[in-house]
Amino acid sequence: MKLADKVAVVTGAASGMGRAAVEELVRNGATVYAIDLREEPLLQAFESEASVRTIALDISDSSSVSRALRRVEDEQSRLDVLINAAGVSTPNSEKQRWVDEINHEMINAAKEGREYHPDFLSGITDDDFRRVIDINLNGTFFMIREAASLMKETGGSIVNFASVAGLMGLPMPAYYPASKAAIVGMTKAIAAELAPFDIRVNALAPAGINTAMFAASGDEHMDALLALQPLKRVAEPEEIAKTVLFLASEESGHYTGQTLSPSGGAVMM
Repeated sequence: MKLADKVAVVTGAASGMGRAAVEELVRNGATVYAIDLREEPLLQAFESEASVRTIALDISDSSSVSRALRRVEDEQSRLDVLINAAGVSTPNSEKQRWVDEINHEMINAAKEGREYHPDFLSGITDDDFRRVIDINLNGTFFMIREAASLMKETGGSIVNFASVAGLMGLPMPAYYPASKAAIVGMTKAIAAELAPFDIRVNALAPAGINTAMFAASGDEHMDALLALQPLKRVAEPEEIAKTVLFLASEESGHYTGQTLSPSGGAVMM
């Protein structure tokens, strides 16, 4: 097994790509600490899995992150892999409905051949912007900062989840691509800093993935995003988990500071 006797931490673990990553790492021999804000679905997902320990916390709270990583240190005395999969596309369900309405109008306008200019900027409050940055960017930073000191003894691998939205220009609320583009830049800087300790830091920038969050936007929105891809299908979370495993294992031993984009060709680098 590729990760036999390794210890991993995965955020955003209760569902979607985070859950698939936990399952893939466990299949390959790792002991995994699964972290998510939602305690009940986290417990339900892994209640029968002996190799998974669950921790419910908000990664935007640095003190909670610190306590969680101290628990890993106390129980395992090491950390080999960190997967930062936690993230949100909007600050709350109300704003998600607002975004969906604008996206729906953009799609209808395109079908009808009429002009429509979406206005996301004026509808974004200070709190909206801060909340998405707090989770997607700050939370990822807090996790890396705490994990790095544990990894310096033995080396390891960190995988950060970015998005195609951080690599290409699409009309959407600016907080999301801002947070994901920042993760790409942060990945490069931290990869350079931690390389002397044999800690590799890479990022993933997926496009549409078959998760509940993506499906909630509706078939028309999915079709519009697929129109940007040469490969006309969404990826399954399990496919992304295979790439996570590659980056977490020694098979990717000469990769650091890279952003891989499983996007069906929407991004080609």
